[in-house]
Amino acid sequence: MYRVLLAEDEELVRRAIIATIHWEAHGFALTDTAKDGGEALSLIFRTKPDLVVTDIRMPVLDGISLIRMVREEMDEEDLPVFIVLTAHSDFDYARQAVKLDVADFLLKPLDEEELAASLDKTKARLDRKTRSGILEAISGAHPALLSIAAAEAPVGGDPTDTYVSRAIDEICRCYSSDLSLEDTAARLGISEGYLARVFRKKTGKTFFDYLTFVRMRQAMELLLDPAARIQEVAAAVGYTDQRNFSQRFRQIVGCTPTEFRQGKGAAKQ
Repeated sequence: MYRVLLAEDEELVRRAIIATIHWEAHGFALTDTAKDGGEALSLIFRTKPDLVVTDIRMPVLDGISLIRMVREEMDEEDLPVFIVLTAHSDFDYARQAVKLDVADFLLKPLDEEELAASLDKTKARLDRKTRSGILEAISGAHPALLSIAAAEAPVGGDPTDTYVSRAIDEICRCYSSDLSLEDTAARLGISEGYLARVFRKKTGKTFFDYLTFVRMRQAMELLLDPAARIQEVAAAVGYTDQRNFSQRFRQIVGCTPTEFRQGKGAAKQ
C-alpha cells in the first residue's frame, strides 16, 4: 500500500474525503491528515508519504508553496507525488500546479468518481517510480544484473547462439525449480562442459551466475509486496533454505531482503 497524507483545512471536507473513498481498494492507506500547510510540511518531512493530497488554499502555507518547499528541500528519492484540490478554477492556479509536475488537479466540491480515477492514475505513476527504483537498486548492487535485464542472447547462424538462447529460456522459465547446468545440457542434447564453455563465451557469465541474477531480480520484484513473507519469496525463486537465499541476496544486491524492502539497500562496494 502507498501511504497518503491528506492536507485540507476545512474539517467537513476533510472528513468527507476520508469517509467517501475506499483508499485500500485503490492501493493506498490514508496514514496522516493535516489541517494547514505548516502541519502538512512537518508531516511530509517526518513520515515521507508516497502521495500528498492537498488543498491549495490553506492557513500558514498554501498548497503551491508547500509543494515548492518540499521539492526544494527534500531528497529526490523521498519526494511524494501530489494531487492538488481547489475550489478556485482560476487558470493561474492550474498553471502553477502543472509547472510543479503534480499528478492531478481536481476542483472542489470533489466528485468521488473523479478522485477514485485520479488515485488509480497516480498509483500507476507510483508503480513506475517503484520499478525505476528497482532498476537503480539492481544497477548499484551489481552491474551484471542490468546486462541480463532482457534475459536474451543474440541468435544468429552460429549453433552455439541457439544453445545459449535456449539455455537462457530454460533459466527464465524454470528459475524457481532446482535447475542445474547438467539437467539443462541434457535437455539440449549437448554435454555439460560444452554448454558451460559456450554459455560463458556468449554471455560473459557462468550458467550459475546467470541463474542467480535472474532469481535475485525476480526476488526484488516480489519483495515489493509487503504481504509476501521472505520465506515465500525465497521458495518462489528456487531456494528451499531461507538463510541461503538471504546470504545470496546480500552477496548480489548488497543488503538483506529485509533492508531492501525497507528501502535501505546500498550499492555493494
